Amino acid sequence: MRFLKYFTLALTFAALQSCDNSEIEKAPDVSHIEVDIRIDRFEQDLFGMDTTRLAEEMDRLRGKYPELFPLFTETIIHDQTNPKETPEMALSGFLRSARIRQLNDTVQIVYSNIATLEKELNQLFRYYRYYFPDKPVPKVATVISEFGVDAFTYGDQLCGIGLDMFLGENYPGYSPDIFPAYIRRQFNDKYIAIRLAKTIAQNTFGDTPPGKSLLDMMLYNGKMLYIVDKLLPGTPDSLIMGYTSDQMEGCIANEQAVWARILDQKLLYSTDFGEFRKLVTPSPNAPVVFQEAPGEIGNWLGWQIVKAYVKRNPNASLKDIIAQADAQKFLESARYKPQQLK
Repeated sequence: MRFLKYFTLALTFAALQSCDNSEIEKAPDVSHIEVDIRIDRFEQDLFGMDTTRLAEEMDRLRGKYPELFPLFTETIIHDQTNPKETPEMALSGFLRSARIRQLNDTVQIVYSNIATLEKELNQLFRYYRYYFPDKPVPKVATVISEFGVDAFTYGDQLCGIGLDMFLGENYPGYSPDIFPAYIRRQFNDKYIAIRLAKTIAQNTFGDTPPGKSLLDMMLYNGKMLYIVDKLLPGTPDSLIMGYTSDQMEGCIANEQAVWARILDQKLLYSTDFGEFRKLVTPSPNAPVVFQEAPGEIGNWLGWQIVKAYVKRNPNASLKDIIAQADAQKFLESARYKPQQLK
């Protein structure tokens, strides 16, 4: 049974099912939660430096950006192959590069006004405060890293957005040898908040899954997707996954078949990452289940399992969901039954 062939035959039914399959509970009212996100344009301050007085200017920016400036100069733009490179050397080379200055010029044209993004992030962080009231609202800054980072967090204090990673999929600076089409289609402004929400979600429960099995990774990534859905309610599942609408409908139509294939091939408890890598990492397809299945479809299934868990445990908070580290117990409690065509 081929993935897209089955999808084609089942398109109408899948479209009817999609509302139930992506159903989320009504988003809470967060209008009363006060949040005031003002995005700092770090890259503007950086490229506005007087390079003839670089040491003084570095001290000034270090004072204005006490977390971001050392992170940027010592990690983000640091040449990892040259341990002797100082922050001043790294910054001097970065600022004097004609290619990078041209990239900055493009960013300033495309993102001359970020008022819409600020509005979107203010709403995101209202939900963040609602679900994680004990955590502080971080500062947010934009950077240019020559395609090094798209979004990142630094503890609970700082979030960064690499604007040069969101210039549109047809921007000529994105080499197709490095950024294939299925990756480039996410390089536009509608993905900024999604990419940032994913890094925030990851920051809430650590950088790595609690175990090495496929199930561990599916649930780890599924929880992350569930949190993103909560921080950005109403965002289409296809955007959260980075899928086309056809790929998303194909996943819905084939949910039961993909789950059955994972079980039949005894992949669920496998710890051989090479065997199931495309199910949980970005890839054009995941032929381990079906040739046309999109990459990361295992993460999407993990998200469905988390939704099933919440349905069975309606009083579970996001903190409860994150804290349940035993993948097998989580699966058993979810009593997951994939959608099937009838």
